Amino acid sequence: MLSLSLGLVAGPLAALANQELIYMVNMWSCGHREWGVMHLVPVLCLIVVVASAVAALFNWRAVGRGFEDELGAVEARSRFIALLDIAISALSAIVILAQWLAIFVFEPCMRA
Repeated sequence: MLSLSLGLVAGPLAALANQELIYMVNMWSCGHREWGVMHLVPVLCLIVVVASAVAALFNWRAVGRGFEDELGAVEARSRFIALLDIAISALSAIVILAQWLAIFVFEPCMRA
């Protein structure tokens, strides 16, 4: 159950870390003219998010696929947490992809 609850925060933390690391790598990338390095950060953060979603999917399958919660047993709550983790991971992946899109649109040394 501990792995399920840690998975709930892995996606949002990866999205926040992605934003911060992009800012950090941007300064270095601008100074060294190595713009390809900026794409490494979103790839690594997406790997974390996808790993969290896959772990949740395995947990959902382990407890028994389904959505019913008639009895309110441990299995139903575990299924709910696993499905919630999958949904949060998908939303976090969309956020990371949107931040990654900005890397393609704007160059690192852009000044106002």
